[in-house]
Amino acid sequence: MPDDPANATIHLDVLVVGAGPTGLTLAAQLQRCGARFRVVDRLRERVHESRALAVQARSLEILDALGLADDLVARGNTAVRVVIHLGRAKTAALTLEDIGAPDTRFPFILFVSQAETEAVLGAHLENARVRIERGVELAAFEMDDRGVTCTLRHDDGRVEHVRARYLAGCDGAHSIVRKGAGIPFHGRAYPQDFVLGDVDADGALVPGAVNAFPGHGDGTALFFPLRRPRPWRVIGFVPRGRPAARNGGAAAGESVPGQATAGQAAAPGLASAGESGAQAESAEDNPTGEPTASELSLAGLQAVADAATGGRVRLRDPAWLTRFRLHHRQAAAYRAGRAFLAGDAAHIHSPVGGQGMNTGIQDAWNLGWKLAFVARGLAAPELLDTYHAERWPVGRILLRSTDRVFAVFLAMTRSRAAARVRNALLPPLLRWLTRSRRLRARAFRLVSQLAIRYRASPLSVQAGTPPRGAPRAGDRLPDAALARDDGTATTLHRETAAPRFHLLLVGPPAAWDPARVAELRARCAGLLAIRHLTGEPAPGALADREGAAHERLGVRGVAQLLVRPDGHIGFRADDADLDRVTRYLERWLTPAE
Repeated sequence: MPDDPANATIHLDVLVVGAGPTGLTLAAQLQRCGARFRVVDRLRERVHESRALAVQARSLEILDALGLADDLVARGNTAVRVVIHLGRAKTAALTLEDIGAPDTRFPFILFVSQAETEAVLGAHLENARVRIERGVELAAFEMDDRGVTCTLRHDDGRVEHVRARYLAGCDGAHSIVRKGAGIPFHGRAYPQDFVLGDVDADGALVPGAVNAFPGHGDGTALFFPLRRPRPWRVIGFVPRGRPAARNGGAAAGESVPGQATAGQAAAPGLASAGESGAQAESAEDNPTGEPTASELSLAGLQAVADAATGGRVRLRDPAWLTRFRLHHRQAAAYRAGRAFLAGDAAHIHSPVGGQGMNTGIQDAWNLGWKLAFVARGLAAPELLDTYHAERWPVGRILLRSTDRVFAVFLAMTRSRAAARVRNALLPPLLRWLTRSRRLRARAFRLVSQLAIRYRASPLSVQAGTPPRGAPRAGDRLPDAALARDDGTATTLHRETAAPRFHLLLVGPPAAWDPARVAELRARCAGLLAIRHLTGEPAPGALADREGAAHERLGVRGVAQLLVRPDGHIGFRADDADLDRVTRYLERWLTPAE
């Protein structure tokens, strides 16, 4: 460390540790907001295993703000059918078409390799001349009142001292940042052994659908449709100690032609500065939550698949295999001084519902603009306190919900008696759910993370009571088709995608004093865009010709909605008085003295 680190020159606003999806998203947000930053990752190369495989609608909206969503969708599979195999001739199916989510461009779950998600984000940063520094490890750091002094160890042995205003730990379940900041990581491990592989497969699988084989105590397997690197991701689990959980009769480390074992591929990923995606932990007893390598052969994975499917699915040509355990943990705080946690560094949990990577992406999207605004002197330092206030409760709810769903699933697979009850009740239950468009839409909004809101945040100010069902301060801004004054088509999300605050004045432009509007625009120049949203075309306004935007925003007369740089509503008032929104902007965008 330098002799007097507190007096050393600060060359960075943020040092981002970890180049998984969370770290890359944070880097993209920092870059678009004009912050000075570096991104380091201890791995020499980007991981190519698929790991996390579900990208939810809200994550796609975030990627769309970066111009990346359509590319990623083209690489994946928008499977909309779940087939549950209850026996050799009995199945139950749930179709997710007509989901009832008109306020998003992405009313589906995208199944795509995490490697593809990282590739798309990485190419975006490369095009923006942002270099991901691989083979660079955060060895230690010290915080003081002015910044963070970080010791970086390069893979050639060189040691570098870096001074930054803030440190962002996107470095996975092992997080050096979390440990160095002294933040506890509370939780426990699940008792089951899990196995995973990206494979080709033949047999009783419905193409293009999620295929679930819940079994009856001997094993459970889920097959998810992919495109690359193999057509199927299979995840299986059995109670600890069962022969299939160990290696299916194959010796540890046994080589199978074409396979990549955990020792060759998965173990470095689990120990990397990036994310595990599926929050995988080792199969060894490890109360501290530290993953270690655990090899799996194709025969071992096949044994779990046989136990679950009754031998009706044969696996071949694996691209990636690993055996692991899952933990259920959350950091006690997402901030300690100038250090922040996001993604797996902050929360790991059951992969039920494909929530982990998506939650990390949203952590980064929430944190990035706040760090950039404060570091650049554009916002009050108290803005950074809202990160924990908003994202920690989301992580808490996520852990509880995934744990409960996983517990119910386990109960249905625990014994043959439980399986008989499940097999009798599940088909009529799914038929009922399929017929109820309202229930499907509600379930989708929860899984897709479109329903996440920050109403209790100090950054959310609601003036008055909006109409029933209308989005309030703290809620995500819904999307809708619009037209610019030149007649070109656009959407509400695209018009509010730029990294600044957006004030939507909904209703006839004459309802607002043009002098006050001009004064507010000048006072917040560069940080605030003001747009009129009207029912009919008007000069300089966005036209809602079909009325969908007014309906989704719940505006019956006039309203003003201040949209934050992350797409959530910060302030709402159903009137034309600009005094309160002016005070809001002065509170947060005027730096503290």
